[in-house]
Amino acid sequence: MAYLTSQNIWRSVIVRIRENGALKASLTGGIHEGFAPEKTSYPLVVWTPVVSVSEFAWGSKMTIALVDLVVYSMSSVEASNLDQSLADQLDGAPLSVEGQSTLICRRVSDIRQVPDADAEGNKVYGVGGSYEIWTDQVPV
Repeated sequence: MAYLTSQNIWRSVIVRIRENGALKASLTGGIHEGFAPEKTSYPLVVWTPVVSVSEFAWGSKMTIALVDLVVYSMSSVEASNLDQSLADQLDGAPLSVEGQSTLICRRVSDIRQVPDADAEGNKVYGVGGSYEIWTDQVPV
């Protein structure tokens, strides 16, 4: 029997972020996987799947996934505030992962990047965190 991949976990995280209309509207540059295209407006979120490991026991598959979410903004205050909104939306959230039961979604670390410059030379701040998601599924 086949098991689903971690793709549904990543999808559920993005869906959960977009469910918060005010947060979604605040991210004028959007939500991007891995990196944002050049000349994307700020603020924006970049999400990076870090790892997904699975354990098989008692006829099911438990997956532990880790994703980094970082808000980029030209204002450190705005980046920090939007990061807090992400944490409010995700930490302890009941994610709807297709074909899987969500056991937990927790912020497990903070990320604060050294300010950098964008292509136009503007200072850009990156603030975010790592989220650990545990799911369980029976084979489909």
